[in-house]
Amino acid sequence: MRYKLLLAGMAVTLQLHSASITSLLDTLEKRPEHRLDMLDVEKSALGRQAIGDKLMPTVGLYAGYEIYNTPNGLLPIAPNNMMKMVKDQRIGQPFSKNIFREGVNVTWPLFVKSLYTLEEKAQMLNLAAKEKKKLNLIQREAVVVGSVAQLRYLEALKGALRAKKRSIRQTEITTKMKVKEGRAPQSAVFVLNSHINALDIAMNTIDQSLNLLISKIETLTGVHLKKSLSMRVKASVRKGEIFALRPLRSRVEAGKKGMQAAHEAYMPSIVTKGSYTLSQADAYNNGKSLHEDFGTAGIYLSMPLFDSSKGTASEQAKVEYLREKTTLDQTEHMLTVQAKQLEQEMRLLKKSVLLARKSVADQKRLLKIAKVSFANGTITQEEYLRYEDALADAKAALYKAEAQKWQDTAQLAVIYGNDLRRIVK
Repeated sequence: MRYKLLLAGMAVTLQLHSASITSLLDTLEKRPEHRLDMLDVEKSALGRQAIGDKLMPTVGLYAGYEIYNTPNGLLPIAPNNMMKMVKDQRIGQPFSKNIFREGVNVTWPLFVKSLYTLEEKAQMLNLAAKEKKKLNLIQREAVVVGSVAQLRYLEALKGALRAKKRSIRQTEITTKMKVKEGRAPQSAVFVLNSHINALDIAMNTIDQSLNLLISKIETLTGVHLKKSLSMRVKASVRKGEIFALRPLRSRVEAGKKGMQAAHEAYMPSIVTKGSYTLSQADAYNNGKSLHEDFGTAGIYLSMPLFDSSKGTASEQAKVEYLREKTTLDQTEHMLTVQAKQLEQEMRLLKKSVLLARKSVADQKRLLKIAKVSFANGTITQEEYLRYEDALADAKAALYKAEAQKWQDTAQLAVIYGNDLRRIVK
């Protein structure tokens, strides 16, 4: 048992060490959310099959026992045969007050135009479900990538605050010596302690945000991260058609087919029907047991002349189509504007990252000078602390810009339907 636990622990350790953003994204296809999308696709496929089933023949068995107050016929009989039976009372006449019937019937729609159109509508809805499944997966990938990027940003920000705290601690040591020697007031130490306390509060707030992000990632992937994962771009986002509009376009086409089917409900339909019946009873005239059978087959043309419900169904189909079309137009405008905004923002962020890196390098040099100046007494404590703040702010700006680049990349991938596993590693 001990060895099994050891092996299990080693397996978990290896899994944690082998974790990457790619393996994290791979887990999304094994999660319940993806399985629900797959079930939606299967459901829509069955909807299409259900329409096709209505064009197939139906066969049924039936049996019944009938009681009449006067003798009734076991089967339709030609008038000439009836006269012969009435004359010869030895022949059991096919009439009785109690008749048992059993048989089989067949119905086969040969032509119902609206059903063919409804089948096309169901096919478009099935396509919309498939496209929605892919879009939902990419959206979840984008959330994971954006969350990991935000995780990296907060960890880096916390690291910058730790570095600032260490720097102030070093200054605190020299300040206490000055206070001891009478070259600085006691309040100088209190000011530094106040800044350190503020840093501790800020880092604790960051820890709370980190906890929320880790829970968010675990909810989507089922993986509990101890820290962020490294990410780098291995391919750019392929631009072109706005893939996020595909499910909506398919639903609009389905709405058109729905309107067409509603109009076609007024068209004539052709159905073939057939049946075979076996009737059993005791003849009413002499009580002899009778067994009679007969069959029918025919083709029927049905033409609706007036049906108020068909008019209402037509209006409902029209409203549904207009609703889907309006949703498509609204979403297309929104995503087109968003794509332009994201592309422009990414160009600006590229420049922002370069400027932020330069700013960090400059602020590091300035802080180094400020520390010496403060030690020599050429600048005040407040001025020195402003340099500490400036370096921390410069680092925060850099990390935030880098995180925003990842989030914008993920959003563009959703808009253009790019699998993020192709883009990120």
